[in-house]
Amino acid sequence: MDRRETPSNPNLETYRRVIEAFNQDGVDGVMRYFSDDAEAYDPDAPDGGTYRGREEVAGFIAQLIEGLAKVEVRDFELLPAGDRVVGLLHSYWKGDGGGPVVELRDAHTLTFRDGKVVYWRAYLDRKEALADAGLDGGASER
Repeated sequence: MDRRETPSNPNLETYRRVIEAFNQDGVDGVMRYFSDDAEAYDPDAPDGGTYRGREEVAGFIAQLIEGLAKVEVRDFELLPAGDRVVGLLHSYWKGDGGGPVVELRDAHTLTFRDGKVVYWRAYLDRKEALADAGLDGGASER
C-alpha cells in the first residue's frame, strides 16, 4: 500500500455496495446488508418514524419509493464517523405517471456492526446529519 493512501474502511465499502444494490434492485437489493435486528428512523415519516427488524425496515423503504417509476442515487459523498458512515446523497425520483424528475439532496447515516447495517437514520438537513455524527458541518454540498 502506498503510504499516501488511507487504509480502506469496510463500512465505506459496504455503504457503496448498498447504494449500488439500491440503484440496481431497490429494496430487495439492499436488505442483505441489514442485520436481522436492524432499526431505521426517519423523523419526517408520518407514522412515528421508527422501524425495527428487517421486515419493518424493508416495508419502510418500500413505502418511501411507492408510486415511483425510478429512484436513483447518482451522486454521493461518504464520510466515516467511527462505526457510522454519513452519506450525503443526491437522488433523482421519477413518478410512475411521468412528470418531472425530482432531485433530492439529503443525508443518511448508517451504523454498522460486524459488517451489517444495524441502524439507519434519514435526514433532510445534511448539516444536522454531520453534526449528529460529530463531523464538521462544512463538508461538500454538491
